[in-house]
Amino acid sequence: MPTIAWIAAAYASGLLTGFAPVAHETIVLIAIVLVTVLACLAVEERIPVVVQFIFAAGALVAQSGPRPARFAATAVEHGVAARARHRATAAIDRAFGSDAPLARALLVADQHEIPTEVKRTYADAGIVHMLSISGMHVALIAMAVALVLRAMRLSISAAALGTAFVIAVYVYLLGAPPPAVRSAVMLCVVAIGRARQRNVARWGVLAFGAVAPLASPATVLDIGYQLSVAGMAGLFASRAIVRRTRLRSLEGWRGNIARAVTASTVATLVTTPLVAASFGRLSLIAPLTNLVADPILALAQPMLFLALVLAPLPAASAHVAGAAHPLLVAFDAVAHVGARIPGAAIPVHLSMMGSALTGVAAVAAIVACESRHPARAAAVSIAAVAVALWAA
Repeated sequence: MPTIAWIAAAYASGLLTGFAPVAHETIVLIAIVLVTVLACLAVEERIPVVVQFIFAAGALVAQSGPRPARFAATAVEHGVAARARHRATAAIDRAFGSDAPLARALLVADQHEIPTEVKRTYADAGIVHMLSISGMHVALIAMAVALVLRAMRLSISAAALGTAFVIAVYVYLLGAPPPAVRSAVMLCVVAIGRARQRNVARWGVLAFGAVAPLASPATVLDIGYQLSVAGMAGLFASRAIVRRTRLRSLEGWRGNIARAVTASTVATLVTTPLVAASFGRLSLIAPLTNLVADPILALAQPMLFLALVLAPLPAASAHVAGAAHPLLVAFDAVAHVGARIPGAAIPVHLSMMGSALTGVAAVAAIVACESRHPARAAAVSIAAVAVALWAA
């Protein structure tokens, strides 16, 4: 499975090489980070580094047709998916009333009704990623569907496959945004593994989830896709930290909070280079606001989905939407309170070299968390941060 992850990263680096001449400086950052990933994985798995160029060349050859005019993955906006999205949007407006703009963002990835200043508030609080349909939203809905199917006395295998089917249809009707596709593919791989009673390696599952550029090369340039994959890598790294420290043995609410803070902090640190390079702002309060907002959204997202499913029954849909109103108010309050804290967010203007160095530091930190011998990777991470601070 690590070899599959290595091949996927090599392919992505090839795509970036093809796009780099006409892309933003961020592409150079991502390319350097991927090269670091490949080098670390190659050493760990004893793969000749020169093989990277074979996959990179294959990716360049795989590109056909003109390069995209704008560097973002485009969603499906026609046919059955477009009609379903239109009906879902109308049903959300009817059921949620004043909460409709936020509900539309969380359910059908429609942020058009959310004012720019509100998005800026969420960005300063470090939870703007929660306004977009991402892997977290899909995973929460998947957990709710799986619980319902298990309550119907379906076997574990049948419930897993049923959940994968529901999520696949939901993501397609959303227009297949790259972060949601990543999560859906991962869920499907895990479901197939459970149905066949096979263990699955988490990095291999992430590698399969990150294969969207195979179908649409421009996806590798989409910031939502980049943050989704990087954030999941950070969560996997945090699990390795928990597994190797005393956090694993902590019980009760203290253990839950400690593990949640670790996961939020590591995921934030891993995605920091991308956020800083793309948005020019860095939220310092993000680990705490995410810790508070995550359980609120974990309760709200299944309720929002249930209200949408009950759209053919307007009274029932409105009742569930009303029950979700306090949670949406609390979620919005986390953003506004977090953004008002002095020093919650700071402007960041990283040079290309600074962005590359912080990206290398983040990747090396992930490798250090996962490696059996973390000293070398940790030294690379510390050195990269030191050089970035010296050059700033």
